[in-house]
This record gives sequence, structure tokens and C-alpha cells, in this order.
Amino acid sequence: MEISKEKMLAYLHQAASLKPRALFTAEPRPLSDSSRFFVNSQKPPRFIMPLTMTKRIRFSQDGAVQDRIFTPGEVLFCQSWGWSSEVWDREHTMISVVFRDRYIRTLFIHHNGLPPDQNGPDIIYHTVSPLSTAGTHLLHAILAARKNAKSQILSFRALLLNVIETVENDQNVPEGKESFTWDCIQDYLETNFYLDITRVSIAKALHLHPATLSRLVRKMTGCGVNEYLSKLRMEHARRLLEENALTVDEIADQCGYKYTSYFIRKFRQYYSESPFRYREKFHREYRERRESK
Repeated sequence: MEISKEKMLAYLHQAASLKPRALFTAEPRPLSDSSRFFVNSQKPPRFIMPLTMTKRIRFSQDGAVQDRIFTPGEVLFCQSWGWSSEVWDREHTMISVVFRDRYIRTLFIHHNGLPPDQNGPDIIYHTVSPLSTAGTHLLHAILAARKNAKSQILSFRALLLNVIETVENDQNVPEGKESFTWDCIQDYLETNFYLDITRVSIAKALHLHPATLSRLVRKMTGCGVNEYLSKLRMEHARRLLEENALTVDEIADQCGYKYTSYFIRKFRQYYSESPFRYREKFHREYRERRESK
């Protein structure tokens, strides 16, 4: 993985040169009923756009799980907690943009279509500042508009240009280096926590010394790298249990645990009850709240 503002700008400009043809929206429900594909579900909204060739993505839209081949000019927008499952079975290039509260995450991937699945981006860049007020309004307009309305397409093109301007004008001053590095660490962990990653492999992917990685994670979260990874996995497991769509075996797999028994033990240590008990109690209380209204 390479952190490069200049290269990322080149790919963003390539995306802007494509005529947007169709926008699809990934929603939180229904969840995938299969553990064969990892479900990427994040709070911040984001979009995925192939630049060349075709890209296969599974996602939830209009009450059903979709499995679609995207071509250049087609875009998948993910709502807050909307999920997508990228299938790495064909050669393609793509960009993805994530709109976080404090910054914009942009990435580029070139996958050759052969195993293994993609493990992180080829080029990445984080802005120091978040999306502008104008860009935020455009983002909200896209997510609120009727699907594939002309206004939605035009809003997307304007949003992409706004992202380019934000990256171009971004001033990554030395004083913000630590904050920038932490943003990169946090984003990498939140995107790849389900993989078999270690302190050494994370540091290598981010071009950091393992001691620097540990120091920043400890400073920002109060816990070690492995402890923070467990926290991310447990929080994701809790959300999946609340959805009530996947089995406990599937949830263990989605959270990066090879053995369900070990996942159950870790979940009980973290939440003081088993995944089965947590799911049962959550849905019982949810029914009681609905019946009391």
C-alpha cells in the first residue's frame, strides 16, 4: 500500500472523466445469508466506482440481496451501515471514497482477478479536513434522492469534483502528521479487522515501525493493538447478532474467527454472556418495546 496524494488525484480525475450512468444504494437490510462473502458494513457513508473493466458486488437494496456486475460509470453508494460484499473474481481497477467525520478516505485498487482476495488498497490518501459544507449537502442530496433521478446523477458528479478540490487543497502540515497517521491506522483496522492480521503485518502495510503502531494505538484508544482488534470484532459481532440474519457460526467467520467455540468464549468475556443469550435478550426486549407503544 502506498500513501500518495498525487497518484490518488490522478485516479480521482480519471473517475471524473467517466460519465455517471447509474447509481445504486446499498442499504443495511436484509443482511447476506451466506458466510462465503465478507460483509463490509461501516457507519460512515461511502461509494465504490469501477474505473476499468467490470467489478462484481453483492449488496442489499429494495428488500433483497443483489448480486451485480458493475461497469465504469456505475456507482454503488453505501448508506450509514449499508453493507457491500466485493467479489474479487475478475480483473478491474476501482476507487472508493469514505466520508468520515474528521476526514475523507480515498483509495485505489487494481485487482488481477486471481486469488487471493484483495487485502487493502494499492494507493490510499486521507485528507486532513472533512468534506466541505457544500459537499455534505451534496452527499445528503444523493442519499435522499429518488434512485437514478437526473438530480442524483448530477449531484454525484458535483460531489466527486468537490472531493477532488478537497484533496487538491489539502494541507498535510507536519504538525498534523500524528493525527494523519492515526487516521490511516484506524481506517485500516476498521476495514480489515476480520482478516488474520497482526501488529507486524499492520505496521508493514502502513509503512510504520511496529513500535510506532503500538504507541499510537495505545495513545488514542488506551489499549494494545490486539485488544483494539478484539474490540472492533466484538462490536461488529454485536451488530450482526442484533440483525438476526446470520447464524453464530457465520458471524464468527465474518468477524475473523476460524473457530466458533473460540469466538463464543471471546464474546462471553467481552459482554459477560454468550452470543445466543445476547441475541435472545436483545430481540425479546425489542419486541417488548414495540408492544408497549
